[in-house]
Amino acid sequence: MWCTAYGERTLEGAEAILFAETLLDIVDEIRLCRFYNYYTGVEVFDRLTFGQKISVLAIIGNGLLRKDVPCLELTDVVEGAVGAVFEHLINLIAVEIDEPELGYDWREKVVAARRETDGQDILTSNCDDLEKWIIEVDYLAEGILLDAGYNNNFLYLNYLPEYSKLLRRIVGVSDNYYCGIVDNLSDEDISRKIKDLRELCLLIVEAF
Repeated sequence: MWCTAYGERTLEGAEAILFAETLLDIVDEIRLCRFYNYYTGVEVFDRLTFGQKISVLAIIGNGLLRKDVPCLELTDVVEGAVGAVFEHLINLIAVEIDEPELGYDWREKVVAARRETDGQDILTSNCDDLEKWIIEVDYLAEGILLDAGYNNNFLYLNYLPEYSKLLRRIVGVSDNYYCGIVDNLSDEDISRKIKDLRELCLLIVEAF
């Protein structure tokens, strides 16, 4: 379960399939780029080590795709990881548009997920305007993220502690939101986490 913008829930149907397949793809990309990094543009995620990235991706995968996992307190790191998955999805759509001969169908998956989440004015899957697809992906991300500003910690650094605390409460950021710590896994633990995450994601894809 996950604390989302629509309450505590687990992703289902086309939304779950899209997230699971994107999660699998970003894990593979990170593995390939282990020694020179893969940048999503989400700073709080990009600055993590390889082991930390796999650790937090396992956390969000289990939280969003399994009903038997209790909700955890959200931090900038875990929400940033969710944001990174959606940024990766945008990158995949960009490749699909630029290289149609590869036969990807990420846009179709986004359309299916948007339909199941009662989306309005949804694009057709043959649209080649990336900017419009960014908006579509943002709609899906907003259904999960609490919009607490995982990339905006710098906004609170220049204020007195008491004012910074008040500001966080106004915008819905807990006092511990920017104190998230992620385990830096050993090589053995990384392999195990990836194996477990792959099995979970493939189970989700095959179940719906």
